[in-house]
Amino acid sequence: MTVKLSGRVAIVTGGGAGIGRAICERFAADGASVVVAELDANLGRETAETIGKNKGNARFVHTDIKDEESIKSLIAETVSAFGGLNLLVNNAGAFVIRDVNATAVPELKKAGGGAIVNIGSISSVLGQGSMVTYNATKGAILTMTRCMALDLGRENIRVNCLCPGNIKTRALINHMKSLGKSYADAERELSPLNFLGRIGTPEEVAACAAFLCSDDASYVTGASLFVDGGYSAQ
Repeated sequence: MTVKLSGRVAIVTGGGAGIGRAICERFAADGASVVVAELDANLGRETAETIGKNKGNARFVHTDIKDEESIKSLIAETVSAFGGLNLLVNNAGAFVIRDVNATAVPELKKAGGGAIVNIGSISSVLGQGSMVTYNATKGAILTMTRCMALDLGRENIRVNCLCPGNIKTRALINHMKSLGKSYADAERELSPLNFLGRIGTPEEVAACAAFLCSDDASYVTGASLFVDGGYSAQ
């Protein structure tokens, strides 16, 4: 087990499945105490229990990030359980992560600094048909990341954005089903669109999140890291 995040306390919103779950598992494996903030109680508990079985330290907190009181309870329970907060990964809710940040930042300041990772998308920078609302919100996350990095840099709080491309998640599988297609169809259609010729995994995104939250990225802030097999570089 690596210990690059040893002694850190992390909140991961939307930590019950997909990229969020992979980030929770990776952070715990790297030594962090992880709060799985999730609306779906079954998924949230499952993630925390899996981490525990693998000798990691995790706690599920039922969280509705659309509800300000729920966010306050999330932060309070995190601090009560683990004594502070060092890392925040905003993986859920493009419209409301501003409120999560506003509530978490005072605790990061108390800890002497920390790191925030916002999950954007290749859609943060690309124009895509029939996706105006989604792309606009993901683009807003990218701009918000840069502004937060400027505002919080002197507080020793780094803020960066991860922008995944096509990743094998439940959301991608469900999207293909809605089109009457299978995951095999997704692999056949989407893999040729990037330089590496394949769909990525949640674990590959999680590895990049762990890097951005570690001391290895101590001079990285306001950055956008594209985890997309080269798709956006074309």
